[in-house]
Amino acid sequence: MILTRHKCMQKERIQLNELENEELIYVYAFLPAQEASSEKITGIKGIDPNNEVKFHTRTELTAVICKVPATDFAEENFKQNVENIKWLQQRASHHHELMNTLHDKFTILPLKFGTIYENEERLEQMMSEYYEQMKTILEEVQDKEEWNLKIYSDPQVFSKKVLEENREIEAKKKEISELSKGKQFFARKKLDQFITDQIKAETEKKCKEVHDKILKFSQNAEVKKNWEQKVTGRDDEMSWNCVYLMETGENVEAFTRLVEEYQKHSVEENEGLLFESTGPWPAYHFANFKCLTNSVKS
Repeated sequence: MILTRHKCMQKERIQLNELENEELIYVYAFLPAQEASSEKITGIKGIDPNNEVKFHTRTELTAVICKVPATDFAEENFKQNVENIKWLQQRASHHHELMNTLHDKFTILPLKFGTIYENEERLEQMMSEYYEQMKTILEEVQDKEEWNLKIYSDPQVFSKKVLEENREIEAKKKEISELSKGKQFFARKKLDQFITDQIKAETEKKCKEVHDKILKFSQNAEVKKNWEQKVTGRDDEMSWNCVYLMETGENVEAFTRLVEEYQKHSVEENEGLLFESTGPWPAYHFANFKCLTNSVKS
């Protein structure tokens, strides 16, 4: 039986009173066994501080694991614990930091926070069943890293720039000024909507321009949903949110230079755009594998 919150595997409910063991296995990631044998990690406390992070190898794959108490990680217990912000933050932060440590040393297939197996037998069964898929993904992300680019726009500053440079808007304003007062009211309503649409179109055009240039030196990309202001807590608006998979070295350097150049241009031209890149990260968005619907069962 598996208890897992990893999206590629069937989620099954494990109640505490159903378990044969008092300990479960928390799985952080998978990596090539050859890399695991060449460089060990020792003395690192796990997501349960009473247990250390270990390697568990089967054939050519190694799982990075930690034993965890069922009292914290069995299904219903886990659901209750994640509602405790302090409990969740401590463990999610540990998971994230360990991913970065692993990524610095190995080629990894990172798993979502909270991926749990009941015992080593079930873990090994999954590793055997999906070995080919995981091997292929590990080959695809080898020597690559994930970067995120978010572009924010200041609505007032950017709209002012658009209004100054958009000749079509100026032409429409002139047409309205020549209308009768009665017709001007409705014409201005339409103009306001037209201006809003033009500002949105110009923002998207600018973001797409940057994106197309980045694609020339990235191996893969995934456009994400923009976060609302109530999520970011910022006054400016998120206009672009994308993750890119890039080979380490020259491609990452080219990406960094490009972002810096656009940011410099935005400041010089008072465009009201802010470019924020973060990374390197493990290939979270590009190392997912699809499992069969009939997942491992007890």
